[in-house]
Amino acid sequence: MAETVRQRLQRITNKLLAPAGLQLVRKHKVFDMDGLLSRACSRGNTPATVIDVGASDGVWSLQARRYFPNARYVLFEPLAERQAALAQLHSKYGFHIVAAAAGAQAGSVAFSIDAALDGSGVAGPDEGATRAVQVETIDNAIQTRGLQGPFCVKLDTHGYEVPVLTGATQVLQQTNLIIVEAYNFTLTPDCLRFHELCAWMEIRGFRCCDLADPMRRPGDGTFWQMDLAFVPASSALFSSGRYL
Repeated sequence: MAETVRQRLQRITNKLLAPAGLQLVRKHKVFDMDGLLSRACSRGNTPATVIDVGASDGVWSLQARRYFPNARYVLFEPLAERQAALAQLHSKYGFHIVAAAAGAQAGSVAFSIDAALDGSGVAGPDEGATRAVQVETIDNAIQTRGLQGPFCVKLDTHGYEVPVLTGATQVLQQTNLIIVEAYNFTLTPDCLRFHELCAWMEIRGFRCCDLADPMRRPGDGTFWQMDLAFVPASSALFSSGRYL
């Protein structure tokens, strides 16, 4: 999951404040990822294995590790440019690194490469410069490594969510938390907009329970994306429809 402008500014500011023993923090973690993860923890979401799809350099997994320190971590990231950083996380924390994109079936797929890397993703039909990357299913990656549930699955896949989750049929049966970067626009022909994604997930037994990091498009201020958290529809969270 790419670092937001707000997160980047906070990180830089804290680096400058550190010599004075000061730190800039948000008083109320209402709509940020730390708040979402903290609430998941308080509700008893304690995964044995965290699966980070679109892991970039591992920044989200390191963030999640603060809340799920005893979990095993599996990071999917196909970009060769990210492998050195991920290898360090493997050495330091024992993270499992899958140097591939997650998808519906093993093989390869055309990947569009963003100049800043964080905007890279499975290419649409009219994309320009692309490269072929390997694809592995989540189910196979988990089975071959002998990892156990319950699982937490996080997706930062820029419109490729359905193929990724289609390749996780077995894992989803033991999943108690899914975090998906969801969009208000159709990024690729197969991309589900956020309300369509909620409907698609509910058919498969998951309901939305939380959100984080809503973003507006900088040019016109239109709502662009947010992270949605899903839990099994059988969760006690949905046993009452009352506000209090």
